[in-house]
Amino acid sequence: MQTLALTGLTALSAPAWAGDFVDTRLSFVFADDNVLAGAGETTPNSPNARFGAGNQNTQFYDNFNTKFSGFESLSNIVLYKRMPAFFEGLTTEAALTLLVLERPSGGVDILDNSSYVRLNYQPPGWGEKEGLSLTGFPVSADRFRLGYAYRISWGGSPIFTNRAAAAGVPGAKLQLTRDTWYAYLGGKTALVLNDLVLEQETLYGVMGGAGWDILETLRVEAGGGFFQKGIVPGLANQGIEASVNAAGVSGQIVYHVGVPVGTSIDFRLYKNDPEIYQRFFAPEQYPGGLSYSVSLEGSYLTQTLQDPDTFGATKPQGATALALQGRAKFNLLRFNVLALYRSLSFIQFDVPGFPPFQDFPTGTELKPEMFVAVGADYHLPDLHLTPGFILGVQQPASFRSPQPLIGGSNPPLGISGTRTVVVRDANQLSILPSTCGSGVCEAEPILSAKATFRWDLSESVAAVGEVYYTYDTNRTTFEDDVTGIAQPNFEKPHALGFNTLLQARF
Repeated sequence: MQTLALTGLTALSAPAWAGDFVDTRLSFVFADDNVLAGAGETTPNSPNARFGAGNQNTQFYDNFNTKFSGFESLSNIVLYKRMPAFFEGLTTEAALTLLVLERPSGGVDILDNSSYVRLNYQPPGWGEKEGLSLTGFPVSADRFRLGYAYRISWGGSPIFTNRAAAAGVPGAKLQLTRDTWYAYLGGKTALVLNDLVLEQETLYGVMGGAGWDILETLRVEAGGGFFQKGIVPGLANQGIEASVNAAGVSGQIVYHVGVPVGTSIDFRLYKNDPEIYQRFFAPEQYPGGLSYSVSLEGSYLTQTLQDPDTFGATKPQGATALALQGRAKFNLLRFNVLALYRSLSFIQFDVPGFPPFQDFPTGTELKPEMFVAVGADYHLPDLHLTPGFILGVQQPASFRSPQPLIGGSNPPLGISGTRTVVVRDANQLSILPSTCGSGVCEAEPILSAKATFRWDLSESVAAVGEVYYTYDTNRTTFEDDVTGIAQPNFEKPHALGFNTLLQARF
């Protein structure tokens, strides 16, 4: 990575280091999420093969440790400066990090990507990676999160609901790092509209955690937090002030041999320092022999929501998530297994609830999301080619209310009766027909298989291909019945898709 030194206004100023852009991904994509369906035949819509792709072209086991689909063209502009302070043992650093994200429809979004100012104090005799650091995030502390796998992390900017995340959620983190352990304490604030006084108020969050390398191969980590989410809008309209507070704990145990404990790139702070050479997307290395890691992570969260069964009251709603990840590499062969459990309340935790700010009525039949996926690939070094496969089965989250669904925008006007609603992700719903044969329609398991290949053309450019098949009997779309009222009907359960990418990553 090249760097450019920008000198200051005086001869005594130390240089600041700017991009080259850091963590740049340019993706030229040709894809079709379902070649068996045309425009207007499915919900969401499946247009024909085209240049471009998005989350619709991914499967439930994809992108477990990142918030991106992998098809975006994006980059981070990083203006970075680090230098010793006037006091012994203290180092100062700062980074202005802007995410430049190209929209598929054209145009560019520029967002703060957790810019920071950091002070690090290293007492005499402490190791190079040890110290006491204070990191301030002046705009967005979204990269400061609880949890360890990104899919089930929490405490980012959306924890205060999307009303706050859009305006930025600053924060700070104080961390003590020693050779075999670390501990941290931090907090965030957000401005959210108070529906009673119709003015913004400050909401607070506090986070803390620690980790300990019990052995060179065994790490244990845990963290927790408490967050305010404002008041319940529905109760505020009735003149009742009821606060929504959220809290939770997360923990992880990792056993690793021959590989370090990994972390999502979306948790890391960006730097552009010529003395600290960072390579985000280096080609996979195959040193030979056996290496592996196994991690088990769990979270329990709770928040107060409106009680739909009692007028003017609130009640706590619990949420749970578990994830098991296993990775192994033997010479040129890689193998991985991934298992996930998320309660429906965990999926909707940041919304919060369903409908927003409400708990489920007593008697609601709730089913969690569960899936398991296994995959393997084999590297052919002479060809720089890595073919592989992934197999997965998912039981999607769903709920069935004891009360009839009420007409409105979701579900569409005219829907009545109790129905099963499949929740694929936060606010991503599929409403099933009221009856299936002689019984009640229930969410059914989803099967998925994917063949993959990666052809490395250089250290930064690769051609990637995927062909996948999904069998999903929960797909529905709305069609008018004989009375002209839109009703959910099942789509064909088969989907066959492909993704082809020419991608540069550096």
